[in-house]
Amino acid sequence: MWYHFPDMEDDLANRPPIRSVCFTGHRELPPRSTAAYRQLVSRTEAAIRHAFERGARKFYCGGAEGFDLLCGKLVLLEQARHRDLHLILLLPFTGFGERFTAQDRAELARQKKAAEEILYLSPHYCPGCMAIRNRQLVADADLCIAYLTRTPSGTAQTVSFAREKGIEVIFV
Repeated sequence: MWYHFPDMEDDLANRPPIRSVCFTGHRELPPRSTAAYRQLVSRTEAAIRHAFERGARKFYCGGAEGFDLLCGKLVLLEQARHRDLHLILLLPFTGFGERFTAQDRAELARQKKAAEEILYLSPHYCPGCMAIRNRQLVADADLCIAYLTRTPSGTAQTVSFAREKGIEVIFV
């Protein structure tokens, strides 16, 4: 089933329970000082709470700059209210993030320290490792929360994987 954010108001009793969630989104986000950024954060927080209310306890995050790191941060904030909520980082290779900005490296390190589990799919970078990570994110999920503003992109590819699997996608 596909639906957009406003449908999250629907009766939760009519939706199947979920155990796990993955995130996909672009590395480029609206500037933090804008209403568009505040709306993205608000919608993502609401989507995380919605997933939790439906039974999700595992939240898989790919650790990339932009939307992934934002989602990891928001999951950890929600975890402060719900101790049974778990962040799982699914990273494409060991050393992923070493080329991030200093601020993003620090955020990824914070998330690694707080994560329930860190899974590395390869010991080193290899061609196609991001697509493999994206496919694995979807394989482990019952629901996908997506920030998709353009195609073609890795985010669009991940949403396509979710569609192939037949899982719900919330577009924030």
